[in-house]
Parts: sequence; structure tokens; C-alpha cells
Amino acid sequence: MAISQVTLTSSLTVPAWRSDTSTSGAFRETPQMSPALQNSVYAAYANRKGHRMQAAEEWAPATGRRSRVLVVDDEPQVLVALEDVLMRDFEVLKAASPETALRVLEEVRDVAVVISDQRMPGMTGDELFSKISASSDATRVMVTGYAELPAVIRAVNRGRIFAYVTKPWDSSELRMTIQKGVEHFELSRELAHERQLLDDLMDNIPDAIYFKDRELRFTRMNRACADRVALRDSSDAVGKRLVELGIPPDLASAFEQEETQILTRGHARIDLIREHEAREGRRFYSTTIAPVRARGGAVQGLVGISRDVTARVEVELALQRSNHVRTMLGAVNGAILRVKERDLLLQECCRIAVEDGGLLLAALVLLDHDGAVETAVSHGADDRFVERLTHAVVDEATPSLLAAALADRQPHLTSDPKADLDPRLARDVARRGGQAVGAFPLSADGRAVGVLVLVSDQSDFFDGEEMRLLSELADNVAFALDHLEKSARLDFLAYYDELTGLPKRNLLMNRLLEAVPPPEASGRVALLLVEISRFRQVNATLGRGAGDDLLVQVGRRLTKLVGEGELLARFESSTFAILLTDAGDDAELAAWVEQSVFAAFEAPFNVRSTELRISACIGLAVLPAESRDADRMIQSAEAALANARASGQRYLFHAPHMNERVSDKLTLETRLRRALEQEQFLLYYQPKIDLKSGMVVGLEALIRWDDPERGLIAPAEFIPILEETGLIVEVGEWVLRTVAAQCAAWLDEGLLPPRIAANVSAMQLSQRSFVRSLERAFELWPAARGGLDLELTESVLIEDLVGNIEKLRQLKEQGVCIAIDDFGTGYSSLGYLSRLPIDALKIDQSFILRMSDDPQNMTIITTIISLAHSLDMKVIAEGVESSEQARLLKLVKCDQIQGFLVGRPQGAHEVRTLFRSNTRTWPPPA
Repeated sequence: MAISQVTLTSSLTVPAWRSDTSTSGAFRETPQMSPALQNSVYAAYANRKGHRMQAAEEWAPATGRRSRVLVVDDEPQVLVALEDVLMRDFEVLKAASPETALRVLEEVRDVAVVISDQRMPGMTGDELFSKISASSDATRVMVTGYAELPAVIRAVNRGRIFAYVTKPWDSSELRMTIQKGVEHFELSRELAHERQLLDDLMDNIPDAIYFKDRELRFTRMNRACADRVALRDSSDAVGKRLVELGIPPDLASAFEQEETQILTRGHARIDLIREHEAREGRRFYSTTIAPVRARGGAVQGLVGISRDVTARVEVELALQRSNHVRTMLGAVNGAILRVKERDLLLQECCRIAVEDGGLLLAALVLLDHDGAVETAVSHGADDRFVERLTHAVVDEATPSLLAAALADRQPHLTSDPKADLDPRLARDVARRGGQAVGAFPLSADGRAVGVLVLVSDQSDFFDGEEMRLLSELADNVAFALDHLEKSARLDFLAYYDELTGLPKRNLLMNRLLEAVPPPEASGRVALLLVEISRFRQVNATLGRGAGDDLLVQVGRRLTKLVGEGELLARFESSTFAILLTDAGDDAELAAWVEQSVFAAFEAPFNVRSTELRISACIGLAVLPAESRDADRMIQSAEAALANARASGQRYLFHAPHMNERVSDKLTLETRLRRALEQEQFLLYYQPKIDLKSGMVVGLEALIRWDDPERGLIAPAEFIPILEETGLIVEVGEWVLRTVAAQCAAWLDEGLLPPRIAANVSAMQLSQRSFVRSLERAFELWPAARGGLDLELTESVLIEDLVGNIEKLRQLKEQGVCIAIDDFGTGYSSLGYLSRLPIDALKIDQSFILRMSDDPQNMTIITTIISLAHSLDMKVIAEGVESSEQARLLKLVKCDQIQGFLVGRPQGAHEVRTLFRSNTRTWPPPA
């Protein structure tokens, strides 16, 4: 515990540190000083002015915040006199001997000034100060007589004392001297504190900091700098130059030349980047060196700060490499657009790689279809190097990274050419200063057609982003070469189908214009459009690759039917066109279709190990019976094909009314697209009733079209068009979103709607994104999750049974219930039914309509119900229109019914009214 205040004893007989004013009172214990020291101090003095104290005290504590001074003198009257002068401004501690003063200073650490006499028994004042200087930073002031002045002056010169005061003293001068001593003490402590802070700061900064004098000898360095030059202690560097610290002479000389220039010119050098090879590898340091000036401005030394900037420099070098490569990539892309001759393009690419990309050399080696070297060009290399390079590319006996790049069509790199290249080739690379080699394959049509070889003088050139950019460059070069090779073929592909090699529609039109006979001619020109039936299902179940294989096989078979002067073309996706320039009459033409065209489809097609039996549908148009307009003839053939497809006929000749029907269909398709864009579709909801409770347990969402021209249109009129055009996918997604939004809206109103079922088409279910589209609807309207059902027909499910099972499982995980609609009219196979994650079967209304009159229908219904219940499924009867039907269905334990008897489809507003009136029950039959 520090002493708060110490004062001289007063002239009273009762000391200031007593607990009361009586002379007989006991001393109060002073916690700041040991009892032994107290007794030594108190026993030394008699009371001032002749009053004897019970125990003489040498010094006494008091309270206050003034600076402390310690007065040391062996004469009591001098102590008292000095106390009288100083006590008003300072806290005064007194010691009657040097030994006591030393003991006081051991326990009281914040004494600002020590005032001592020079001549004292056992120890002089300057000897006391010499001992004090080793343990205390108190300012030392001597009070002495004239006779002792020479000794005091010697002590001042040796730095032992701050000042001296001669006896007798001037009180004002003494107080001023002591005040200056206090200020000196405080300033010294501040400076010591600041120096300690500076030392801590320097030693805790990770940057190396050092100071040097004009002879470039270290005067100071921090811990980080000492570590940098492998010194155990930073003080070991003081007075030494770099070479004396073990720095290589050439490196030390280079550093000191820079420092000499700074000393000479007096200007700082900022961010000098120096490279250093360390044990952990190459390091980079940023050094800033500035002159240190004296008060007058003269340069007296320098200070240096060095920071490890390896990460920064490596990023800058990487950016520099990346910029070079980006520049090269842009220039090569420009050359690809500009140069149309292959060999010139190869030469330009190699030149750009060297001149713009900063590489030592670049070479391109191309292979022919047999894998032999076709051509090789380079920039920055001689013919011998190119010859060795081409040999290394195809030399199977000596594997190298060049051959490896071609083999696996992946870039291969090395920063050790000696280990990964042919020895002679590696020597060529080393002779040119190459540190890294990259081999980038050029690929086209699934095979390696060449290799781009790049050599750099930087070992880490092929790194990170550069690899991606250089791979892109190689891909671009490969694409350009492939483009040039196929440029002649592009004209061919403008008129011919790439998959089948057959003429396209535009070439068919040209040939048809040429084939139209003049008015006076008697010849007949026939156009047949042959469409592969159920081609969409082949793509959906076996994949587009299988569909392409089937198209190629069909094209080959039909090609055998076409004679000289006739034409077979691929008209559309799954439709072929046959142009006959010398067709017979209708009977002969029909016989040829039956005996030749349909005969071509009789044998099964083997598509990817799957045997397919495919049929065709044909529309025919004949000139000049139709017209002499080629466009009109194509329209007529399309109308005949559409009518054959709709009527289920194998083929049809065109009749005048067919074009009108096709036109109406196209108009309807356009209006349906507009209806989707303008949100003209509506949803009506038909209730499902539980036969046991009579409660409304479900709703089926049924689509309607509110056409501005014709009003409300039933789905039977427009659903087939939606399916044929593919619009059913977009409309189906709209239905799912609308049902989810409606369910969430009813729940937000505080209503409790039952589960809502939506119908799903085959095309909609076949979409890969079908499950995700439903998930997006739930993300938009989370409240609808767990309230949505889907209804699918048996034919929809059976088209891709394995894939649909997985989709249904994913839907079940979303809380969706699945029902098979129109059950009993399709496959009705127990094998697939047991595998499907189905919740309910809906009995087709055709069975319900005749259940009362036809016992066989009743047997079918009973069987379906038993089957469903055995598989833990519910049964829903649709199309129930009479109480008798409902009664019979209840008797055979059907779960739910739906139909006009229960309620017709209603709009959302009417259904909401039903919920709010709480009339959710329907009297079940007795």
C-alpha cells in the first residue's frame, strides 16, 4: 500500500499521525512502513522547540496529493528548517541518515525529489545519490556549505545530482529548485513511459524496423528485424553493419548503396520491393527508408521499415499473368474472326501467344483423322525444335505430357521439363530459359485434333485463372479450326438435315416449284407427308437420342422408295415429305402408299436394344387437281395429314373442306395462346362427398375458358388443342399455381377448405421440372402445402412407369395425395398398381351410369372397391347423378362420390359461400 502523505513532525507534543490529541495516546500504526523502520525513524528525534516527545520521530505521514520530497540530513534543526520551507508546496519525508533514506526509498517508490546534505556520518551525499540512482529515478538535489562545493560540482558533472543549493539557502530559490526537480522527475517518468511504449510497439509490430547512423551501422532494431537477420537479441546488432550480421556481401552492398543515396540526397524511398530466398521459399519484402534529421535539419541517420508483402506481390504477379493471357485471348479471338485460312490462323495464334502473352515460344501441332501429324507451326522456335515437338506428340514409346494431353484431352503442365519431356526437347526448353511447359489439347467432334504447346520463363505461369483462360483459348482455336474445316459443309447444312442427311423443307419448296407442271401439261405431281405415330412417346420414354436413331432408320427405309427425279425430305420433327413428279391416278397412288410406304414400317425398328413397332399417318395432295401453287399444295398436304390423324385414318387425300378445318384449328390455337397470356382461364370446383358422414371432403379443380367472343367454353373443346400444341404444360402449371393460391387465400380468410385436386396431363408429368414447379408453388403459398391432390390417368402413368414412380414419391414427400382418374378404362394392371404410391382410385363414370342396369358393371365396381381397400386406397365414384346410384355405392362401401347429384362445378366465390354457411354436409342415402 502506497503512502498517501508524509510530513515533518509539528511543534506540538502530539504528532500529526496520532489518533487523538493526548500525549498519552498510543501511536496509530502506519501501514505503509514496516514497524522496524518506524522505530528507527521515531527514535531519532527530540521534539522541536525543546518539547520532548514520548517517542522521537524522524518523519511522519499525512494526507494530500502533492509531490513527495525526501529530506536527508543528520542535523534535526536542518530537517525542520527545510520542512518549514517546503511543506506548503510538497509532501515532505525526512530521514536523519543516508541508511534511513535508502530504506525509505525501498518502501516508498513515488518520491519525486531527494534533498540531501553532503557531509553526513558514514556516507556522503554524493555517495548516497550514487546508490539511489541504481534503484530510484527521483531527482537528486544537494544542500551544502561552501566548503563542500567542489565535491558537489564534481558530482554534478558526473551526473549524480540535478542541482545544488548552498547553505544558507534562499527559501524562494530553494522552492523553485525543488519544483524544477519535481518537473524533471515527472518529465523523466513520462519519457521513460513513452520509451517503454515505443519499445513495446516496435517489438510487437510484425514489420521489421531499424535505425542506422551515417556510417550505416545499426543503432536500434526491433524484434521482427532481429528475427529477419537471425539474431537472438536485437541489441546484438547495435554498432554493426549488414555484412557483420551474416548478410551475403553482394546483397549487403546493394542494400547499402540505396541507403547511401538516401543519406546523401535526404529523400525517402517508399515501397522498395526486394526478393529474398527463405527456407520456406521465395519471399518478397516492401521496404520504406527515410532519413532521420537532427534539430537543425542535417541528416544524422536513417530509419527503415520492412514488411512481408509476398501475398500482395504474388497476387500482382498473378494479375499481370492474367492480364497477359486475357490480352492474348482477345487477340486470338480477333484473329479467329479475321483470318479465314487455316495455316495463316495457326501462325497468327502462335505469334500472339509470344508477343502479347509474354511467353517464350508457342507451337500448334494438328493431327489428321488417323492420328498422324498433319501440320505444325510455331513462333519463337526453330525448325529443329518443331521437329522434336512433333516427334514427341506421336511417340508412344516415350510417354510425355504432350502425348498425355492428347490421350485424355485434358491440359497437362510441368514446372520440371527435364522430368516430363523428351530429353532433347527438355534441353531445348532449358536453353531458351523455359521454366514451365503447358500442353493444351484441341478437341473437336469428341476427339483430339491437335495440341497447343506453350513455354514460359516463369515456373508458376500456368496457375489458377491462367489455366482456365488458356484452356478457353485452346477451345476457341479448336472451334475455329473446326469451323474452317466445316465452312463448306455449312452451305450443305443450309439445305440438308444434319441428322438424316435428307433435304430440308426449304429445298423441298424449291424442288416443288420446279416440279409444278405448266397448265397445258397432263402430268400429276403428288406430295405425301409421312408422320411417325406416337413419336413423342418414344422421346419421352427412351430419350431424344433414341428418337434421333429412329428418325435416321425411318429416313433410310423411305430413301429406298424414292426413284430418280423424286425427292425425300425431312419436313418437320417427325414428319417426312415424299415428292413424286410422275404420280399415277388416285387408285395407283393409294396402292403405292399401301404396298410401299406402309410396308416400310412393317418390320420392327431396333432402337438402342429396344424393339419398336412404329406406324405412320399420311396426308396426300396432288397437282394439278389442287392448284398450281406450291405453297397451297403444302397447306393441302398438311390439312390432309391433320384430318387423317384426327380421324384415326392411316392416310387421307386432301379435300377442299380440310383446309378450312385446319385454318379453324390454327385460329383456335392462336386464341388459346392469347387466353393464357391474358388470363382468360378460370377454375371451377366440384365437391367430393364422404358417403359415411356426408361431409364435403374434397374439391376437384376443373378448368374453363372464358372467351371474350364466345363466352364460357367447356374443356372438351380446347384441351385436345392444348395437348397437341404443348400449351398444356404452361396451362397445367397455371392450374397448380392457381389452386395453391386459392387454398392459401381461403385459409387466410379463416376458412377450412378441404383438399383440392388438380388434373395432370401426360405431357406435363413427363417434364423434368414437374416436381420442381409444384415445389415453387408451395414456396409462394406455404399454407397450401398438405392441401393439394393430383389426379392422373392410367395411360399417363404407364408411359414411363419407373420415372413416374420416382416423381410420385417426391410428390408424396411434399404432402401431395395421388389419385388415378378414370380407373378401369385403361391397363388396370395389378403389377403396376401395387408399385405406385397411390392414395385413391376414381371409378370412371361410364361404369356408374350403367351400374343399375348392367350386373357386370356392378361386379366391376365391387371388384375395384375391394382391390383398392386391400391396397389401403380410397375409392371415389365420379359422375354420380341419382340417389339410387349413391345408395348402391354406399352398400358396396365406396368411400366418396362426385357428380351432379352432389353438386355441379362452381366458381370460387360460390364455394367460399358454402364454407361460410357451414353447410358442408350432404345427406347420405339411407
